[in-house]
Amino acid sequence: MASPTPTALPAVQVPMEMHEGAPLDRRVFDSWDEFHTYMETYARRSFQIFRKRTSTSVKLRNRRVAERCSTRIKTAADHVRNESARLIPEKYVNYSLTLVCTHSGAFVSRGTGKRSRQDVRATHCNVQVNACLKLADPVTNRYQVNVTRALLTHNHRVDKETFLQYSNTRLNLSDELLSCVELMRKTGVKPKDVRAYIMEHSNCSPTLKDVQNILQRLRNQEDAALAAKNTNQQQIPAATVLNSRKNDPDAPKLSSDEQILHEYRIASSSSGDDDPPNPVDPTTQFKVSRAVGKAVSTMLAEMPAADFAGAFRVLEVAMNIVRERREEKNAGTQMTPSDDDRKESTADEGSGASSSSTALPADDPWTRML
Repeated sequence: MASPTPTALPAVQVPMEMHEGAPLDRRVFDSWDEFHTYMETYARRSFQIFRKRTSTSVKLRNRRVAERCSTRIKTAADHVRNESARLIPEKYVNYSLTLVCTHSGAFVSRGTGKRSRQDVRATHCNVQVNACLKLADPVTNRYQVNVTRALLTHNHRVDKETFLQYSNTRLNLSDELLSCVELMRKTGVKPKDVRAYIMEHSNCSPTLKDVQNILQRLRNQEDAALAAKNTNQQQIPAATVLNSRKNDPDAPKLSSDEQILHEYRIASSSSGDDDPPNPVDPTTQFKVSRAVGKAVSTMLAEMPAADFAGAFRVLEVAMNIVRERREEKNAGTQMTPSDDDRKESTADEGSGASSSSTALPADDPWTRML
């Protein structure tokens, strides 16, 4: 007699571990910018990452309200209802917005292999934050951003260790730090040294592969900009480009530092050669000095090693000249010598200046440029 076949037991489903996010301590904002700034700070503080899923513009909302009001039966009640249906000013841009967790949604495989992907970000997380405009002052037709719903229960870990592993966090480099990385790339610094510099000067923790991807992206951007520049130079004469730079929207745009130097050159060249230059305000002086410093450091870093020493000596001579003129001016304001003393001090200062300045060889090609 055959023994009975054992009945297969149903698979036991392990309950999914849930993690509660920190509650929102604010739900009303005066503008969308204020809302986004708060959400960015809140996300970093609570170790969460949100992304925008959907949004409804004010223009679309107003059009829908107008269409709905025009198709209704024109009764007295409808007339009162239409009067109460206000049109929101388009300066608010968005009427509603939905933010979801970075793990929201389901993973859709596009591969054809037999082995499924082991690590996916989409885990059906239901965390969601809804916000929309609500009338705050009927007299001035002023609206505020209100958080209407906040579901903050995650189906994954929400802690600092997990937060630091996201690429959004690992690669959140500031513009200033990214410009330093670009300069290090041009000077041939190794990726591991670039990674050490990033970790020392920021809270980011990129992997070596992240740094290699950043350097490759910067290299591709430089190649694309160079190709676009060569194309423009072949199609448009240089004089036409200079004259139509401001009016042509397709012309290559200047960076912020290049624009500052360009505007200052125009302002300083407006005065004649014989006229003394006009004094500048402290803000302009700081911006121009900072832009010149960045431009000089970039040129020195990109310069061939054989020419670096000569260029550095020229720069040092220029710095000594500026320093000596500043010291002469300070000395002149402290005391007013007689004519004989002024002649003697001028001779002494001339000999001192020649001795304090960096000596340049006569056959140096950089010396002949001065």
